[in-house]
Amino acid sequence: MRRILISVLLAAFMGVCASTAASSGSVFEAGRLQSPSLRLESPGEAWSFGTGGAIPGGAAVGTGEPATEISAKDAAAWSLLLPGLGQQRAGHTLSAKIYYGIEAAVWISVASFVWMGYERENTYKDYAVVFANVSGTDHSDDYYRTIGEHLSSDGPGGYNEAVLREGRDLYYPDLAAIESYYRSYAITGDESWAWKSETEYRRYGDIRDGSRFAYRIALYSAIGAVALRIVSAADAVRIVRTDRHPSASEGATSIGIEPKPQGVALCVQRSF
Repeated sequence: MRRILISVLLAAFMGVCASTAASSGSVFEAGRLQSPSLRLESPGEAWSFGTGGAIPGGAAVGTGEPATEISAKDAAAWSLLLPGLGQQRAGHTLSAKIYYGIEAAVWISVASFVWMGYERENTYKDYAVVFANVSGTDHSDDYYRTIGEHLSSDGPGGYNEAVLREGRDLYYPDLAAIESYYRSYAITGDESWAWKSETEYRRYGDIRDGSRFAYRIALYSAIGAVALRIVSAADAVRIVRTDRHPSASEGATSIGIEPKPQGVALCVQRSF
């Protein structure tokens, strides 16, 4: 699971770098504020003035009006690369910042839980060396799962006894097959173990469960990052179409993120 999460992190990082490089020259300049200015133009052309500068027809940069001409397909593609990028290119800087913040929080969560799972993994491996006489910390995950299910490898109630009993259930009365099964699955030699007490045995299980839980949450967070891209792409398409054809939003269903007094909310909207 750790290798899967690391691959997801690397893929996301490469996607962010690619989208940033592609848009550095034009995307973020669209939302850059300029100082107020006064310009004299020929009669017949209306201008408005504000912090976004003088813009024909009264639209100011960063106020929700499209800053650049962009198709719905392009807006969706940018948002799939980086949530909020399609909104940024369409001139909706507030929505873009919300998506950027959520994206950052998601990947911080992924990285944090991957690190937590890794640290707990090292802890339960070292714990097994000290309290179960395990040799080294480079065994397979199946091995660490097995020592968490049996107090010892040998002796009454041990793992090897369970293997022998299972072989008898499968192959009796074929003694040769039972012996072969036992040799194939029994754990002996340097891989033998014996927990000092049931308290340490249970403590090991708790630490290992904590590591697996952290990895699982990191994976769910990475899946959430994928879902966020889908939501952002759908929202970017809605924004572009609404800005171009306000009447097209009538009778349409849309999904997106909206700012609220106490935070943000994921909304599904239906216009009538």
